[in-house]
Amino acid sequence: MVQKKLPKAELEKIKKRLLERKSELEKQLTELSTEKISDDAVQDSGDQALSSVMETLRNSLEDSEFAEYKRILKALKSIEEGTYGICIDCSEPISEKRLKYNPHASRCITCQEKFEAGES
Repeated sequence: MVQKKLPKAELEKIKKRLLERKSELEKQLTELSTEKISDDAVQDSGDQALSSVMETLRNSLEDSEFAEYKRILKALKSIEEGTYGICIDCSEPISEKRLKYNPHASRCITCQEKFEAGES
């Protein structure tokens, strides 16, 4: 089957958005990794609990942003390789609408739903 390629102008817009988001994430990840949760002063049990909760939230946010960062890197690599917009499971084109709203999508909506349901 002949794959329908995204128009070059649309691909360039997506690449620009991915690069901008990549830069934002790099900045946020750097800030998160250097941000201090407590001031190292003597803490009562309430302060310690709050610091623990804040540390957990920061780590969760950092993990989430790093996962998005890795998806963006994969999308940028697939643009360079000419495979962007092709589902990694079924090799069919991913809809332009899906890529517009989720530019680092690596699966078409059908395969993504199967993946999330644990069917793949």
